[in-house]
Amino acid sequence: MSPQSLAPLSSSTIAAVASGRERAGVGVLRVSGPSALHLCTRLMARPRPLSPRHATLTRFVVDGAVVDQGLILSFPAPHSFTGEDVVELHTHGSPHVLQVLLNALLAAGARLAEPGEFTRRAVANGKLSLLEAEGLLELINAESDAQVRAAAAQLTGTFGARVDGLINPLVALKADLDGLLDFPDDADPEEAGFPARLHELLQKTKQLQEDTRRGALLRRGGRVVLYGPVNAGKSSLFNALTGTDRALVDEEPGTTRDLIEAPFQLDGMSLTLVDTAGLRAKPGRVEALGIERSHAALISADLVLVVVPPEASAEAAERLVAEAPADRRIAVLSKSDVPRENPIPGLAVSVSKAQGIEQLQAAVTAYFRTGAQGGVVLASDRHTVAVDRAVAALRTATHAAPLGQWEIVSGEVGLALDALAEVTGHDAPRAVLDAIYQRFCIGK
Repeated sequence: MSPQSLAPLSSSTIAAVASGRERAGVGVLRVSGPSALHLCTRLMARPRPLSPRHATLTRFVVDGAVVDQGLILSFPAPHSFTGEDVVELHTHGSPHVLQVLLNALLAAGARLAEPGEFTRRAVANGKLSLLEAEGLLELINAESDAQVRAAAAQLTGTFGARVDGLINPLVALKADLDGLLDFPDDADPEEAGFPARLHELLQKTKQLQEDTRRGALLRRGGRVVLYGPVNAGKSSLFNALTGTDRALVDEEPGTTRDLIEAPFQLDGMSLTLVDTAGLRAKPGRVEALGIERSHAALISADLVLVVVPPEASAEAAERLVAEAPADRRIAVLSKSDVPRENPIPGLAVSVSKAQGIEQLQAAVTAYFRTGAQGGVVLASDRHTVAVDRAVAALRTATHAAPLGQWEIVSGEVGLALDALAEVTGHDAPRAVLDAIYQRFCIGK
């Protein structure tokens, strides 16, 4: 951050192009601060009072010359996005016109806004919480329907309400625990219900942990890996799920010798499907390298589709399925139109007969959706780390309570509170805040 950005938020007036730098039908300049109205009305061909939140048609003049005709809108404090006086100039979307008007504002005393500074001011002035600000960023960057819905929920305060629903009872519990420590003769831990309250809060925090992990997965996009022996039908399934012909399909085994990736949408989610080299006992040198990468892909996979061909024995099929993590796998019985002597549990699919594809898609969707009882949020790494710390602290407190170690219980509850307060931004370090706002564009 520059020294200017460390000044009080209301001491300067900032300006920036809010509509991007590409040519468009409409361009928007946003100005916020104590001089916003004065500076912007000076650009009007006939300066006059503006009606709040009403668009006024005007010609914009710089150095006595008309540069464009457009709309000017005024949003007086505190009823604006930033909580300060805000004015927007809506022009034709010529990047040069926008730059001429911006230069005029900067020459008149405004300064160029830094990335995310409008949003930073909105948070500082109580117009947005930090979580809502992050939801706004995720909404701007959303690339799928599911991301849009989750970001909108965060922007409207859903995630923050869930965190506050944990913080408030934790504050009450911490106060009661401190009272016990200060006046041990006047308090009864059993009557206060400490063990039961701890257990309930731990369970609710663990549910939030599960939802934030899935939210982080939704945010970056899930990675689905096809894994199985040669000629099992992985490439055909890859093409069927992605709707492409990226993977070569041939009766000759070993046609896929490296990882092939393709993005695909499933029920509004952005996912990446990975086709891997088929497994076999005596591969060639290049094929062996591909098989090594296939094994490595299991580690990074969010979900593994273990493709089991009909000729595999029950024993071989079970060994193959067991190679993938138990909590991140779905067994796919490929070529289901071919008789299978030793069937094992799994989803039967036949690409050639177009059978079972929808059921497999539903299973993948269910895997990524399951567990979100409170609604998946587009959690960032910052959120997941903080919630993980809260869960760890409450686990320690829960284990210490039956032993009567109330000092430890109180301390761990305090640590859980600190972690959750960091999620909402009430106790976020300055470096964390700077990193969040830097991800915004200049005009936001």
